[in-house]
Amino acid sequence: MLEQGHRGDEALDDRKIWKALADPSRRRMLDLLRVQAMTTGGLVQHFEMSRYGVMKHLEVLADAGLVLVRRQGRERWNHLNAVPIQRIYRRWIEPFAAEPADGLLKLKALAEKPSENEKTEETSGEPTMGQMSDRVMQALDIQQEIEIDAPAAKVWSSLTADIAAWWPKDFYVGQAPRRFVVEPRVGGRVYEDWGDDQGVLWATVLVFQEGELLQWAGDLSADFGGPARSITSFKLVSEGDKTRVMFRDCPYGALSENAAKNLESGWSWLLQDCLRPFVESGKHPDRPDSVVAAEKS
Repeated sequence: MLEQGHRGDEALDDRKIWKALADPSRRRMLDLLRVQAMTTGGLVQHFEMSRYGVMKHLEVLADAGLVLVRRQGRERWNHLNAVPIQRIYRRWIEPFAAEPADGLLKLKALAEKPSENEKTEETSGEPTMGQMSDRVMQALDIQQEIEIDAPAAKVWSSLTADIAAWWPKDFYVGQAPRRFVVEPRVGGRVYEDWGDDQGVLWATVLVFQEGELLQWAGDLSADFGGPARSITSFKLVSEGDKTRVMFRDCPYGALSENAAKNLESGWSWLLQDCLRPFVESGKHPDRPDSVVAAEKS
């Protein structure tokens, strides 16, 4: 017997996801959209089927939440939403594969461990040509959506005033940061506070629309995958006692070839496994067994 109503909704969503992933043509569409967003017409060119057939497959993917559709003028743009796949992976695959995979990864790391000469060459001086060659000039458009079982006002507070209470340690740059801060105004800073006027500036707030839209823009240094610039936004849509968070990240510049994949999985984890549990039950990602209070300064 289900303990909570939304668990039944999740079970239904899982069935839709499995159904959507069962078809090889739909899996191929997701592979294409993982590289970049595409119009429906652009997708048709990759398949030996009619436009109507492609649209029917896209309807199944959209119904499962795997594809987000955005219209720009007369064009229909399709974006990958990695959040449902991440949820399926963590629920059904990761728990069963963790121990065997851990052993294989350790064996792989041991086999590929560089020699002392290789270590010296890799860690000395400026990045080598090989290290830099995997970066290409490109623009990405990462879009994701999640539904949170809480009113929009609570979600908004968690994204702004209470963000330090759930921001995970793996998303900090500093070794011993005090808190993560979003200054609630246009032109406000988004930054890590290390104390004693030290820290890292992540971005500057471009749009601050109370309870509805938070958008910031910041630079990505070469040390962390750039040089590049990114515009990130969180749009909240109230649905009664629930809130739909429409997330978008648009980095552009010298990005690694794996940037899209890394950003999709990283933001998906932040939204699905960090923000949502905190809003719904006060769980902190670094302290999952305890309920934490907002860590305001």
